[in-house]
Amino acid sequence: MTLRLAGLFADAQQLWQRERALVLPVAGMFFLVPLLGVVLLMAPHVAQLQDLANQAALRSFYDRFVQANLVPLALAYLGFDYGLFALLSLYLQGNGQTLGQVLALALRRLFPFLILELVVSLAVQLGLSLFLAPGVFLFARTWLAAPAYAARPEAGLIQAFRQGWVRSAGVNWVLLLLAAAAVFVIGFVAIGVASIATGLIAGAAGGGTAAELIGYLVLSVVGALIWAALVVLRVAAYRATEPRHGT
Repeated sequence: MTLRLAGLFADAQQLWQRERALVLPVAGMFFLVPLLGVVLLMAPHVAQLQDLANQAALRSFYDRFVQANLVPLALAYLGFDYGLFALLSLYLQGNGQTLGQVLALALRRLFPFLILELVVSLAVQLGLSLFLAPGVFLFARTWLAAPAYAARPEAGLIQAFRQGWVRSAGVNWVLLLLAAAAVFVIGFVAIGVASIATGLIAGAAGGGTAAELIGYLVLSVVGALIWAALVVLRVAAYRATEPRHGT
């Protein structure tokens, strides 16, 4: 089945509105809080970066930062993945369950999901290390593996990989990539606008620690909303690529 971008975004909007009362608390706890923690950890060290265009310097900074903050970063990523799986489970297995029931459902199947996410991430990173195109291709072809597992965890990880690969066949992988890129672009624009607005407010208030913290919070809120929007978009894409009966 071939995706249509307009229909994909329209379905995602309906999904967001349908479960917004549950999506926002999950995004707040498992996206916003870890993201804000990472931002606060990184903020004191950003001044060390003199040249943002220097890829070697950025890589060196990133490696040192990860080594110095391995445990809190691991906890943050665990929170991201748990929130991701909880939202996928909410939409694909929730069936009117409460927030507590959805979180318990996700927790029971979390470990296999973490393995799935790790394997997908390693595959994409390997592709990117070889050349940009293989990494981008693998990202698009495995993007639906997570919702496939959330929809049918009893089928196992191999079947989830297979479903993700099959559903992104043909031109679908290109459309999936375009849809994800569109959300990222909108998100970066929103972050830029939020940064400018926060900077103007901080300047008018005379700056200070409070203004910096407000800026970090605003950026983290925008980032959490972007992440939540991408999750809902993945659900919409999974639903849109449901094979027709008999195929």
